[in-house]
Amino acid sequence: MSDDQRLLVVDDEEAICEGCRRIFTRLGFEVEKTSDAQVGLHLAEENEYAAILLDIKMPNMTGIEFLEQLRTKRPRVPVIFMTGYPSVPNTIAAIRLGAAGYVTKPFTPEEVAAAVQKHVRGAAEPNDETSLPDDPWTPGAEGYLFLRDSWVQYGQDGTARTGALTPRTQAASIQGVRLPKVGETVYQGLPLAAIVRDGAPPQIVVSPLSGVVEAVNQQLLKEPSALWEDPTGSGWIAAIRPTRYDEETEQCRRRRVILVNADANTAAAQQAKLTALGHHVRVATNWDELGPPLQDDGCGAVLVDAASFGQEGPALIERLNAVAPEKKIVLLGTGDASLEAAYRSHRIFYYAVEPFADKEIIEILQAAFRSPAPPAKHTDARKTSEDHIATLKIVNRNGSKVRLVAETGLLPGQEGLGMLIRRRLLDRQLPVETTFGERVVTPNSIASDASACDRVVVLMARDIDRLPGSLLRDVCAAYVSAGGMDLGNVTTLVIQPTRQEEGLTGLNEETSAALADHIVHELTSYRPLPTGRNHNANGK
Repeated sequence: MSDDQRLLVVDDEEAICEGCRRIFTRLGFEVEKTSDAQVGLHLAEENEYAAILLDIKMPNMTGIEFLEQLRTKRPRVPVIFMTGYPSVPNTIAAIRLGAAGYVTKPFTPEEVAAAVQKHVRGAAEPNDETSLPDDPWTPGAEGYLFLRDSWVQYGQDGTARTGALTPRTQAASIQGVRLPKVGETVYQGLPLAAIVRDGAPPQIVVSPLSGVVEAVNQQLLKEPSALWEDPTGSGWIAAIRPTRYDEETEQCRRRRVILVNADANTAAAQQAKLTALGHHVRVATNWDELGPPLQDDGCGAVLVDAASFGQEGPALIERLNAVAPEKKIVLLGTGDASLEAAYRSHRIFYYAVEPFADKEIIEILQAAFRSPAPPAKHTDARKTSEDHIATLKIVNRNGSKVRLVAETGLLPGQEGLGMLIRRRLLDRQLPVETTFGERVVTPNSIASDASACDRVVVLMARDIDRLPGSLLRDVCAAYVSAGGMDLGNVTTLVIQPTRQEEGLTGLNEETSAALADHIVHELTSYRPLPTGRNHNANGK
C-alpha cells in the first residue's frame, strides 16, 4: 500500500485507537495504531505516513514532547492532535511545531475524517473544481441503494458515488445545478445538492449517507441534462467518503422490480434500461415464472409489458390482483389503445404508453417507491415564546448528562423540529427535562450549562451559505466565558434556514425529521472520557 494511504494513531486509550482504525479502514486507509507513546514515536520516525493522529496527553510522554522529537526526523508529516480540551499553551506549542490541527474528544467520524482529509491525497480546497474520473472508479458489490429518490453506490476504494433520479419533465425549467463543495461534511437525509428551476423552488437532492465530499461532478454545471439522460452514470453528483457506513446503510434500500414480458428481446432491452436506473430486475416470461418473485416483500412494482401478452394481458392482470393485491402494477402500454379500457377495469397503479422512450419511467418508479406522506398534524396551541423550547436535558444510556440549548423561538414545543426531537427522545424511554420560554444564549450562560453537564449542544440558525436544512457541526471552543474558561464540552449545531426571519419553520417535514434524527444522535451517543479526564485542565 502506498504511503499516502497509511495512517498512524497514537493514543493511550485503546478505544480511541480502535475507533479510528474502524473509521479510516472503511475510508480506504491502512491504519497502524498503538497505545504506547514510545512505540508510536519509533513507528513515526521509521515509516512514512500520510498523517499521524496523536493524543496530546499520554503517560510518560505528552503529545507536544512527541512532536518535538518527531520534527527532527519528520519535519513535514501532518500531525493532528486529539484532545479533550484544547488549551492556549498547548495550542501555541502545537502551532510552533507545525501541527496540522486538532480534533476535540469525543469527536464524530465526520470531524476526524475531515481533519485528515485536508492533509492527505492532495485534498482540494473547498472551492477547487474537482471531478472524479469515471474510468478508475470501480463499484463494490452492494449495487445501488436508495434513500428516497437519491442513490448511492459504494466503490472498492472506500468512496461512494451519489446522485438522484430526476424527472425529465422538469428539464425545460432547469436553470442550473448547485453542487456541494469539496471538503464539506454532508449528512444522511439532509441536502446534498439542488436543481435550480425557473419560477419554482429548487428541487433538493438529499444525501443518502453522511460523510466528507471528496469530489463533485463539475460537468453537470455545463450539461445538466445528464441528470435525467444518464442519472446513475455521467449524471452522478458527488463522491463522498462515508463516515457512518455501518449505522446508515440499513436506512437505504435496494429497489427491486418484477418485469413481466413474454418477448425475450424486448424484455432484455427493458431490463437493461431499468438496471441502468439502479434497479434490481427479475424477469418473468409467463405465469409459472412469476411465483417466486411475487413472494419478495421488498419488490416495489410489477411492470407488465402489454404488447407481449396481447389479448391475454387483462386476464393476467386480474390474476395478479387476486394473488398479490398489495403489489403495484404498472402497465407498459403501446400506441394501440384497443385494450386500455379492459386493463383499466382492473386495479393497476399506472398505465404508461411507451414510458422508456421519453424517460417517463423515472417518474413512475419514483411514485412506486415513494413512502406515503404522514398525515398532517394540526395544533390549536398559541405560538408564543412561552410555547418554544429553551432547553432539553437528558441522561443518556451512557450515563452522561447532556443538555440541548436552543436559541429563542427556534424549537416550537408542539410541532416541527422541537416536537420531533422530544418525541424521539421519549420513544427511546429517556426522561426528558424541558424548559420553555425565552433564554438568551451567551458565553456566560453556556459556561454555566457546561459546568453542570457532561455535554452541551447549542442549536442555532444562521446563514452559512448552504442549502436550507443543511447542518454544520462544530466542537466550539469559541464559547469562552468572561473568566476565559475553555468550553471543550460544548458542541454547536448550525442549521441553514430557508430565510433568516423564518428560522426553521420553513423546512419541510422530511428535512425536519432528518434533522431531528441527527440532533437526537448527538444527544444520545455521547460517551464521557474515562473517569478523571473529562475536565482535565491540562488539555487531555
